[in-house]
Amino acid sequence: MEPVLSPETFGVTSDLGGVSVGAKVIATALILGGILLGRYLLILLVRRRAQILSDRQRRAILMIRNAASVALLAAIVIVWSNELEAFIFSIAAFIFAIVVASKEVIMCFSGGLVRSASGAFTVGDWIEVGPHSGEVVDITATVTQLQEFDRIDFEHTGKVITLPNSVFLNTPVVNHSFRKRYIFHEFVITAEPHPGTEELRATIEAALVEAVKPFEEVALRYRSMLEHRNGIAFPGGEPEVRVRTTDFAKFRYEARLFCPREQAGKMERAAMKAFLAFTDAQEWKFVGTQERN
Repeated sequence: MEPVLSPETFGVTSDLGGVSVGAKVIATALILGGILLGRYLLILLVRRRAQILSDRQRRAILMIRNAASVALLAAIVIVWSNELEAFIFSIAAFIFAIVVASKEVIMCFSGGLVRSASGAFTVGDWIEVGPHSGEVVDITATVTQLQEFDRIDFEHTGKVITLPNSVFLNTPVVNHSFRKRYIFHEFVITAEPHPGTEELRATIEAALVEAVKPFEEVALRYRSMLEHRNGIAFPGGEPEVRVRTTDFAKFRYEARLFCPREQAGKMERAAMKAFLAFTDAQEWKFVGTQERN
């Protein structure tokens, strides 16, 4: 039987593997450049010339970044699938060591997946995570950035908090987004024991009812919208004042109402004004005070 003639018979060997790898390197470089250029142009289009980004712009930029990352990862997997398969099988032990050594990084990626799957928050939301609270300004695969705000007054402090996404695996997330506009505001006025407690309580409550009238209808519609969106009933938003006592035998006038966030301080001043006007008009005086002329 005659031998089969082939290029190898005459000492000619193929170098298709090298050519294939070289082509893949070039293809990967072109894909990487195209995706990065496309991401840059799209982000530039969204930003335009805005110095301060709106919540909608931040969300759009986040979506562009995520889409570019997914496209790049998918392209690399498709182009280098054969090499990746051989690589995985050949260095399984090394991969295991890397997994153990990079536990925190993997947990950050896992926390990011949990956040995405649960839809707990997005860019622009106000959230509370453990001891930290702030407005979400950026989200990446491994970290989340917050513009910190005060938990009591809900005013920005100017600090930026960077949280590893791993915290979302074992720490509850409280979403305060609806408080960006309206809040259930609570405050307390403390006084010495005195006559006419119920009359003073009613006076403070009436002052708050009068103070909320300019935005009462809008607040009611906003609260109804929140109830419809969340599928739950919120407490009544009408001003309410209750009287309690402290362990030191003081009176506590506890006020609660639904109002615009920026009006919270004004509501407290209205209640305090009614409190002082009532007490100044009485014949009795608190212990340690003198009658005014």
